[in-house]
Amino acid sequence: MSFLSNNKIIALIFAPVILLTIMQCSAKVAPDLPKDILGMSIGMNKADAQPRLQEIATLESEGRKVGQLWKLKNDPHFSSLAVAYDKENRVRFITAFVEKTVAKEKIKFAEVGDLTKAKAEIVEPHYRYIWEVPAESDQVAYVVNVYGDNPEFLQTYSLSKTNQSDKVEEQPSQ
Repeated sequence: MSFLSNNKIIALIFAPVILLTIMQCSAKVAPDLPKDILGMSIGMNKADAQPRLQEIATLESEGRKVGQLWKLKNDPHFSSLAVAYDKENRVRFITAFVEKTVAKEKIKFAEVGDLTKAKAEIVEPHYRYIWEVPAESDQVAYVVNVYGDNPEFLQTYSLSKTNQSDKVEEQPSQ
């Protein structure tokens, strides 16, 4: 009888430890929101951005308002990247585009961030998830915006600077 009592005591001691471990593991499943796309981040100086872009892509076109369109050289997820700069020559938005016939690896919406914490705009077959990221000491406030016409996988992946009135700056649309 004392054997059963000892087992009950051991179970009562270890049950909370096991439960706490499970809770910590499940909390780590949701990824942090991205701070960059392919090494390009919001607020990055143009002088730093251009060498990175030239390393991973070839410039296809450039316009004053719409920014630059770059064809990626060899990325398994994306085919092209749009980048625009603000008046201070800092990156104001980055949008990566998936060309379905080129992408070797698809990215799931849930891999970008916790979908329950995103603003969801779903009008089938269009799926858009938007997260607002507040400013930190070394990072300006920005928005993460992913879009796709498949309920699971994205086609565009954008980071964009927010202005003082908290509206998203102009960026290419799908």
